[in-house]
Amino acid sequence: MAVNEPIRDRRRQALIKATIAVIAKHGASGTTVERVARKAGVSVGLMNFHFDSKERLFRETFRHLSEEYEEVWQRNLRAAGTDSRSRLERMIESNFDKRIFTREKLAVWFTFWSDAQLRDRYRAAAARVERRYIAAIEKEVAALLAPGSRKAATVVQPLMAMIDGFWLQALLYPRGFMREDAIQLCLTFIDEHIGHARPRLPRNNTTASLSASA
Repeated sequence: MAVNEPIRDRRRQALIKATIAVIAKHGASGTTVERVARKAGVSVGLMNFHFDSKERLFRETFRHLSEEYEEVWQRNLRAAGTDSRSRLERMIESNFDKRIFTREKLAVWFTFWSDAQLRDRYRAAAARVERRYIAAIEKEVAALLAPGSRKAATVVQPLMAMIDGFWLQALLYPRGFMREDAIQLCLTFIDEHIGHARPRLPRNNTTASLSASA
């Protein structure tokens, strides 16, 4: 009997979730099919039915994280309305959204980035997601720049470096890291470089929704 598609999808998502937890704990080299199956509470046979190799499991896990990241920032951007400052704020906040900004997921992202083999294997997919985000955020920065001011890329490039640095801080020092402080510092940086800084708009408790611990 064929496996019902919704059930199949739920099982695959459960296995990917287990893979994230195992990579976060054991690293890439320590992640085995057996450990993932044990974490997910399934047999190795069922594990192999859904993912016939560790390579495919890693590929699907990375694709899941990339698609999740893109879905979150695009959804937040759609909810921001047409004001460029509000849209920019939502895009920055998206990097610290509790759906993607967790200790386990940060650990997996850094595992993919730091492992030479994994980085080379998945760099193209990661670059495509990053390019779309950067293009979108540069568009909003450009709309806020004073006439004759610098190009948006000269603001966004150091901003992205700040965000990467905050991700690393959150991974290394989770107890002392405050996501709302990181968001505020990123927005302050933007306001100092767009040529006409202005007060932040009312938040409607948006920051509070982001303040759950990673």
